Amino acid sequence: MFSNKKLLIIAEIHPQHNGSINELKRMILQCKISGADIVKVQLYDSRKLFNNDERKYLEISKDELSEIDDYCKKIDIELSASIFDLKRVDWCEKLNFKTYKIASRSVEDKELCEKIISLNKKVIISLGMYDLKNKDLPYDSKNIDYLYCVSKYPASLEDIKMPDFNNSYFSGYSDHTIGISAPILAIAKGAYIIEKHFSNNKSHNIKTEMAHVCSMDQKDLSDIRSIGDSIRLMQT
Repeated sequence: MFSNKKLLIIAEIHPQHNGSINELKRMILQCKISGADIVKVQLYDSRKLFNNDERKYLEISKDELSEIDDYCKKIDIELSASIFDLKRVDWCEKLNFKTYKIASRSVEDKELCEKIISLNKKVIISLGMYDLKNKDLPYDSKNIDYLYCVSKYPASLEDIKMPDFNNSYFSGYSDHTIGISAPILAIAKGAYIIEKHFSNNKSHNIKTEMAHVCSMDQKDLSDIRSIGDSIRLMQT
């Protein structure tokens, strides 16, 4: 039985903004025009998360997050974030975020995850780095949606073992493949949440920004929106 929920498209715009708030705003506007429902950033202390300062230039400060949130409100698109420490959860709560993301690498951080889940907001959790073969689902709460994910940048199509989303605990798919074939297949198999990185230059790749090559651009996003909505319509 297919879910009748509307297709939710999340555009991940971090780290493809290259540390520029102006570029980040331009990407947000493009995502809005092309049909994304949510734009998402990442909030972390690079020294604590990566044990180096290579990604320091990609950090978003509390004041910058507030500025980004104001811009999203002006153009009417929801802002969300993958959050990697307790302090930055408080930043988002002060801005009254509706949706929180827990990245695969943070699933085992019980203190962080339990705080986010306890807020009773919508929580989306990727399980790309979680050992589902030998463990049960990490958290049980009605406000959680789990995403199928292969944590490679890029992932090949051969890496993807797409589940039947209508008969699994997954609500959607977080995509790291090149192109849009995998997200479209996921929607056809019942996924109602699609997350994918967004970039203005998919050929721009450096060590700390390998997500560009597996990102969608404006045309890709528009195609996922139109094709995905058509598939969902036929499923109802």
